[in-house]
Amino acid sequence: METRGLFQRLYVVTEWITRISLSNVIWLLFNLPIVYLAFNVFVSTTPEQVIANVLLIGILAPFLFFPATTALFGVARKWVQGELGVKIVRSFWKYYRENYLRSMLGGFVIIVLWFLLVVDYYYFSTMKSPLFYLFLVVGMFIIVFTVNFFAITVHFEAKLFHTLKNSFLLALGRPVHTIGIAAICVAVYYVSFNVLPFLILLGMGSIIAYGTFYIFQKAVF
Repeated sequence: METRGLFQRLYVVTEWITRISLSNVIWLLFNLPIVYLAFNVFVSTTPEQVIANVLLIGILAPFLFFPATTALFGVARKWVQGELGVKIVRSFWKYYRENYLRSMLGGFVIIVLWFLLVVDYYYFSTMKSPLFYLFLVVGMFIIVFTVNFFAITVHFEAKLFHTLKNSFLLALGRPVHTIGIAAICVAVYYVSFNVLPFLILLGMGSIIAYGTFYIFQKAVF
C-alpha cells in the first residue's frame, strides 16, 4: 500500500512538472523574438546596444509578450480552478486568439508606464537620490498591476478601460495580496536567474502565472 501511494505521489509530481514545463516552453516560443533580444541585453557590451535592444523589446511586447502571457494566465486559471486535465496547447491557443486585441491594446498602455518607470529609475540611480527606493516600490506596484491585468483579462468579460481600472484598484485596495503577488514574482525571478537557471526555460513564467493567479482569485472572491 505504501509503495502504491509513493507511485501515486510521483505520478502527480510528474504531471505537474509536465504541465508547467510544456506551458512555459509554448509561452517562450510565442515570445521568441523578445527572448532573443533579452539575451542580447545580457551580452551587450555598450550602453547603446542595451538601449537599442530594450527599445525593440518595448515595441514588440504589446504584439507578442502581452497576448502570450494572457494566454498563459488563461491556462493557469484552469489549473487553479481544478481543471488539471485541460489540453494545454489547445487552451493556450484559444486564450491567445480570444484575448489578442484586448491584451495588445492594454500592452501599449502598460509599456508606456514601464518605459517611464525605467527612465526615472535609471536617472535617479545615477544621481544616487533617495527617490531611487521610491521607484523600487512603484516598480513592484506596476508589476502587480500588470499581473492583475493578465488575470482580469482572462477571468472577466470587461472592456479595456474597466480592465485597466480594476487592475489598478485591486493592486491599490488589496495590499496583502499585492505584497504576495510581488513576492512571488521577485522570488521566482531570483531563483530562476541565480539558483536554478533551467527554470527560465522550464517553469519561470508558468510558476509565476499559477502562483499569482491563485492569490488573485483569493483577492476577488
